[in-house]
Amino acid sequence: MRSLKYEMVLLGATLILGGLLLGGCSTATTATNNPTKIPEPTVTTTVNPANAAAAQAAMKFYLAVALDLPRAQLEAMLAVPGEVQADGQVAYRDPINGYGVLIRFGEDDAVFAKQLLPAGRSPELAALNPFPVTDKQAYRMAVGMPFYEVQDVMGSDGIEVSLSKPEAGSTKQVTGLGWFNPDGSYAVVYLNLPQGLVVGSEFVAGPV
Repeated sequence: MRSLKYEMVLLGATLILGGLLLGGCSTATTATNNPTKIPEPTVTTTVNPANAAAAQAAMKFYLAVALDLPRAQLEAMLAVPGEVQADGQVAYRDPINGYGVLIRFGEDDAVFAKQLLPAGRSPELAALNPFPVTDKQAYRMAVGMPFYEVQDVMGSDGIEVSLSKPEAGSTKQVTGLGWFNPDGSYAVVYLNLPQGLVVGSEFVAGPV
């Protein structure tokens, strides 16, 4: 089996381009265990270079941010004002495409956790998936499932959409991998690192 830690590090850089939770106006539905065998999708998403370039631009803020990056350095790099949320996290958005990154700063005022902020239906991100995804696939994610089984069910590696440092008293990081559809719906599977075992999942319906 391939090193999962190595795969996780490469996910953001490789995507398939060159390589919330999630914010937005959709309502997330937490996935539950469903062991029933469900046929895998056979319809592929057509990807053209323009869509791929748009997806890469949409991911720009998220991919630029590293954990432990000092706040002053992050804000100088992103060059946009942050919007403080009710929970204390700070959202930074690209004024051109509306995509951004939600940051949780630690006590040292450095990045503790980051999360991709989609924009509306986020159709560009569908260019990152070789297959459309369904809520049924998200429901098949059982706690403790290894990453290679996630790949089998979802049809691809997914796109890193969140990453956090370990909480106090824990050695486990949590990362979120996303699969996006053209209608704005998406699935997210959360894995602990470095083991790469499922800790949860959800399917978010597209905007109405």
